[in-house]
Amino acid sequence: MKKIIILFLFIASAIGSNAQIKKIDSSKLVKPVINAKVKGQIVTPTPQQTNTTPTTNVSIAPPKQTATGMLYTPPSSTTQTPNQPTTTTTTTTTTTNSTPVPTALPDIVITNISFSPNTGNTYAVNYSLKNVGTAAVKKGLLSVQSYINGAPAGGGNSTSLTSETNQLLNPGESMSSRNTFSTNGIIVGNAYTFELCVNGMKSNAGTASEKWVGQQFAESNFTNNVIQSSFTIPPPPPAPADIEVTITKIEKSPADTASFVRIYYTLKNIGETAIPSTASLSLQSRVEDTDNDPSTFLETACCGQATGGNTLGAGEIPLAPGSAKELFYDARVAGGANFSTLPKNVLYKFNIQITGNGFTDGNNSNNKSGFNYLLH
Repeated sequence: MKKIIILFLFIASAIGSNAQIKKIDSSKLVKPVINAKVKGQIVTPTPQQTNTTPTTNVSIAPPKQTATGMLYTPPSSTTQTPNQPTTTTTTTTTTTNSTPVPTALPDIVITNISFSPNTGNTYAVNYSLKNVGTAAVKKGLLSVQSYINGAPAGGGNSTSLTSETNQLLNPGESMSSRNTFSTNGIIVGNAYTFELCVNGMKSNAGTASEKWVGQQFAESNFTNNVIQSSFTIPPPPPAPADIEVTITKIEKSPADTASFVRIYYTLKNIGETAIPSTASLSLQSRVEDTDNDPSTFLETACCGQATGGNTLGAGEIPLAPGSAKELFYDARVAGGANFSTLPKNVLYKFNIQITGNGFTDGNNSNNKSGFNYLLH
């Protein structure tokens, strides 16, 4: 009986102890319970959770929609190996090269430009044209236009013969030509910009509205149709020697007052080049009547009656530019085997003319001088 009671108490004590493990308050939360057998340790129950190892760069498909009538199906993905290009499935199509084939065209450039005097107020521009394109062009279509400081200065066709107009300037070939342009208004010694254009000309040159006009044919490149060069008219070369003769007075010759008159004259080199010391000058004297009186008429064919002549000595020639000689000549007016005696008290025109040899005389029109003298 005593053993039965002890066993009953032991069972009751165990049941009472287990009954204190969990207590739930009114908020339905589980409170920690102090285990009487383990002093100082608090046992906190934790909610049960499933630990999932995180996955890097993995797309998580959203859950299926639960709305009525909708069912979400995640898109299919392509398996890709890291650092490899993405493989996609494409529909095979035929690709056509859309790059157009360039049209064969000529392309004219100007080369070898040079200048040379043509006349007193024109110059010639010498140039070459080369076809650097891929097609030929008729030579008759080639022409140039020149400009000086932007102002048109003339131009013209590049073909000199009519037979050349239909000839072809083929790719890689060149042709040379020459055109003249005016230098009116150009100051000697000043530098100007000379511009030569081929296949057309410019309007409003040098302004914002400058444009090409009059182009004769299509080219693959119009930007190389112009060439520029500095153009300067050099000072002209020194003018050649120029003998000028001027009669200053006439009087009876002190050597023979009855048969001669003395003609005083000035001989001057008004040129810019010296007369060489080897040159020679000669003088011819003639006389003309001035009144057409039949009684005193000199029966001469052209220039009057000869009154003599001579060759100047070396000391009488004005060799240096600007130098002058004061000279005289005794002209016969009476007697002599080859000279007629001139009637007295008649107004005559006495002439002397200088002729030079061994040098270039720049102006022959001033080599003659006349002077009216009343012979008495």
